Amino acid sequence: MTFSRRYVLGAVVMMSLTSMACAGEVEPYQLSPGDTVEIGIAPIPDRTQRAVVQMDGNIALPEAGMIMVAGLTASQLQRRMQEVLPSKIFHVRLTDGREQTVTVEPDDVTAIIADYRPIYVTGDVLTPGQQAYRPLMTVRQALAVSGGFSLLRSRAGQAGPDPVDLKRDYEMLWGDYTKEYLHAARIRAELQGQADFDKKTPQGSPLSPSVVAAMAQAEAEALKVALSDFRQEQDFLEKGRTDAAEQIGVLQKRERVEGESVKADEQDLARVTKAFDAGNLTNTRLADVRRALLLSSSGALQTSVELMRARRQQEDFVRQHERNDNQRRIGLLTDLKDTNARLADVTARLHAASEKLQPTGASTQPLPIAGETVRAQVTIVRKIGNEWRKLLVDEDAIVLPGDTVEARFSSELQSVAVQ
Repeated sequence: MTFSRRYVLGAVVMMSLTSMACAGEVEPYQLSPGDTVEIGIAPIPDRTQRAVVQMDGNIALPEAGMIMVAGLTASQLQRRMQEVLPSKIFHVRLTDGREQTVTVEPDDVTAIIADYRPIYVTGDVLTPGQQAYRPLMTVRQALAVSGGFSLLRSRAGQAGPDPVDLKRDYEMLWGDYTKEYLHAARIRAELQGQADFDKKTPQGSPLSPSVVAAMAQAEAEALKVALSDFRQEQDFLEKGRTDAAEQIGVLQKRERVEGESVKADEQDLARVTKAFDAGNLTNTRLADVRRALLLSSSGALQTSVELMRARRQQEDFVRQHERNDNQRRIGLLTDLKDTNARLADVTARLHAASEKLQPTGASTQPLPIAGETVRAQVTIVRKIGNEWRKLLVDEDAIVLPGDTVEARFSSELQSVAVQ
């Protein structure tokens, strides 16, 4: 690395630290054990050295020995090196093997912070652990590198079922709930004689729209078939009632005609009998008239029987029409009652499953699995002076080297209750 590049890099780092302090409203960063500094001397490019700040706050340089740098800012480190190194004697071996003494001026010295101490992310994140620090790094960026928040990890350290299994069971219960929810909506539509029903996804459901759409389509097809079958059966019974009514009309007309015929035959028999008694007619004529009256009376009697049967059949069709509708409604109401009971059971199990998935110390409200926002509490554990402090921050706060970022879910979860 040439002198000019090192100088520019040092200036950029110092500007970054200054910007970091302004953005996060913190003091300029001070060197601590674990940081790495890079010291460069312009007249001696091959003497650029990196040194790690030791536990006692010193760095070790071959020509200068141990130098205390802990607690220095980037600009103070630069000034410190410009004070120390020009007082030292540097020997440079030339290409011909001779040694040459080099005098170092303060402006020849550059000192930058090459690597910072790592930060640590812990708590309810997908992959907690150590991360390399970058200037101007925010809590949001640190959480992103850790994979973001993880509701399931919040219970991973607790005894009990695997959180992944609990989440699977929770979503399976949502499948049962959605199926019963759509089934109940279909039954209500069928009771009202409607050809369609509300196919919206139940509020809070984590199921994909395609899965819910498939369930709704199956219920819609069942509704279509049920309504079609019921209407066909009712139409059949109505047609039977109409046919019976028409048959009754025909039989009533025939009954009137045959009644008039019987009356005429009776009058004819009375006239023939009177003539026979007077000796004006033979037995054969009297027998023929009597036979005609018997035939007309038998026909009238048969018509009366058929008319009675037709009326009974008409009444049967009417009663069957009403009974069919009533039995259907009773069946649907029973199905709706059973469906509501199953919905209540699944709802209770959903609440229980969501509570099992709650983070430690969380509220007892149902846990949102998908499509919802939860509140998380982020704390930075930072050493300020000689003591460690916990700072409650938001996700836009600036992180400093050596910080530990703790992500925990707060006691309040914004969730949608099972409807």
